[in-house]
Amino acid sequence: MRLWKMEFYKITARPMLNLGFLLLVGFFLLVFWQEADGTRTEIDGKVYQGLEAVKKDRELAKEYEGIFTMKKAEEIVERFGFSGYVGNEKEEFRKVREGNFCSRFVTDKMTDFLQTGERPPGFSKGEAWENYGKRYVEENISFGYTQGWESLQKVWYMAMMSLHIWLVLMVAPVFSEEYSRNVTGVLLSTTLGKSRGIFRKIEAAMGFGILAYVLLCVLLFGITVVIYGGDGLWASAGMNSIFLMFSGRGNWSIAFFFLLLFLLGMAAVLLNVGITLFVSSKCKGPVSAVTVGVLLYLLPFGLNQILFDLLLDMGVAGSQLGWRLMDVIRMFCFSMPMYLSHPDIFYLPLRWARYIPLIVVGVMIGCILRGYKNYREYEGI
Repeated sequence: MRLWKMEFYKITARPMLNLGFLLLVGFFLLVFWQEADGTRTEIDGKVYQGLEAVKKDRELAKEYEGIFTMKKAEEIVERFGFSGYVGNEKEEFRKVREGNFCSRFVTDKMTDFLQTGERPPGFSKGEAWENYGKRYVEENISFGYTQGWESLQKVWYMAMMSLHIWLVLMVAPVFSEEYSRNVTGVLLSTTLGKSRGIFRKIEAAMGFGILAYVLLCVLLFGITVVIYGGDGLWASAGMNSIFLMFSGRGNWSIAFFFLLLFLLGMAAVLLNVGITLFVSSKCKGPVSAVTVGVLLYLLPFGLNQILFDLLLDMGVAGSQLGWRLMDVIRMFCFSMPMYLSHPDIFYLPLRWARYIPLIVVGVMIGCILRGYKNYREYEGI
């Protein structure tokens, strides 16, 4: 345990990077606060602003909690009307949504408002109703106040990206810093140093990654609950995303959705730390380890956003082999830390669920074992 504590201290003893973590948390606190402070709601002819608007929206949403039906939708429209914009519609930056959480939900999900930007005369009709609006009243969607969880979902990926890059900066020196200081030979001169000492470094890095991740998650969830309350945890996740409805996962509760997101985020952190340890074992200095680590973290973005689109434009998807190649590329990308904790992972084909965990576990174990071997066999050449 003493050896583990020493290795853990070496990772955490970077004041400027620790300050960066605190600034990161402060930034997300500011984002949440500004969004809540800018909330505007109208209920029965009275306008509320800021945190008072959040409170009134929560109280109003409780009146319609439970399975959402056409009757509830019609009651909301009859009481509040459809939601439009306040002010000059030609000046985009001055647009402010009118209405309240309930009327905006009905307007956004069951009319063509998001396509036209104009107050709708009624519910969607024809194909638009069959594909979108109808789903919310015929698929047992549970209604609740989900504004806070929607805000959390918006900042989640940005928070995870920031955390992963910060972890690369913190973990990359684990092996590479000792190479640069020429102390590796001394540390590996004993049997203990060649076995338990290396494992303690790996365990300390993994433990540090988990601790930082859990701490950030607790802070994000805590901020959400303090500002928006814990309402809506058992509402349907499909309230926040039509894509979840299309993928057949719209009936998941918000709580279950974030539980899966949390577990995927944990796996992404462990994988990121494992890859960074491998990079650290191959690089002779912390600067090169950090550079390569960050580039490897960003690599899936290039493959998914650039190479995938390039292959699509080239017509590769026209053949069965080409389509499978593109499937493999995207599957690999969503198995890496950058996308593994992205909410879009729930929109992927269900058949991919059997392969992604295998890729994650295989890459993580392979990187850790290879990193262990590289450091153990290092000869300072």
